[in-house]
Amino acid sequence: MNNGYQNSRYDQLYRKLTTALKADDAPALIVIVNQINAFAQSSPDNLRMKNLLDMAMLALNHVQGDPLNPTAREDLVKYLINCETWTHYEIMIFYNFIFIFDVETVIVIQKWLIRVISRYDNLRLYGSEPFRTLVKITMFYLEHGKVLEALESLMDLRDFDIQEEFLFERTMYKFVAGETYTITNTNRIKAIDDALNIFQAAGSTHQVNRLVDHMKLVVKANQFHNDNFDALIEKWGGTPSTKTPTTTTVS
Repeated sequence: MNNGYQNSRYDQLYRKLTTALKADDAPALIVIVNQINAFAQSSPDNLRMKNLLDMAMLALNHVQGDPLNPTAREDLVKYLINCETWTHYEIMIFYNFIFIFDVETVIVIQKWLIRVISRYDNLRLYGSEPFRTLVKITMFYLEHGKVLEALESLMDLRDFDIQEEFLFERTMYKFVAGETYTITNTNRIKAIDDALNIFQAAGSTHQVNRLVDHMKLVVKANQFHNDNFDALIEKWGGTPSTKTPTTTTVS
């Protein structure tokens, strides 16, 4: 009501930022960085706007494939690590910007996060943000060749009681579980294919493309070769990142 029944300036900018990041839209991110920088300069004591500028610069680096801005990365990581109580705000920063962390830090955060996010499990009626965060962590581990850690994350995911209408969560679990078990030589190709078909049928083409790109990163990170897995990537419009002798690296 105070903002004329509109989102605050911060919320509007944050939504633009995350939308551009998910779409890998570098030109849009350049505009957003400049917009946020103007507001941050006019409000130097506004920590949320400072965080937002850090996020925007890191998002642009990530999408363009450039080295991450070291100052922005350090400030954002320091903020999250030193924040005693994570709210929806901190959880979503971690979810969207997990790529700024190293594996060891994510492992520590995950153990801490499991203890504190249960209170948020039913906060959003349209989905489970804690569940989605753990899915993102599991995918992060697979992209860094940490299959054992991914398997342990699946155990945490199985502890969630996901409501029947949470189709995104159920489909993502089907995908990431199928992928993890396939890498450990238990064939779940059909589960992965089914999940991609569900997203395709729902018109989530960008989500399908991101998952295919993720699969290619997983193949490369784990030096994993499986003819059926390669064929699945090619079916969905991708080219496997690497072809190596049949082997699985489990860290």
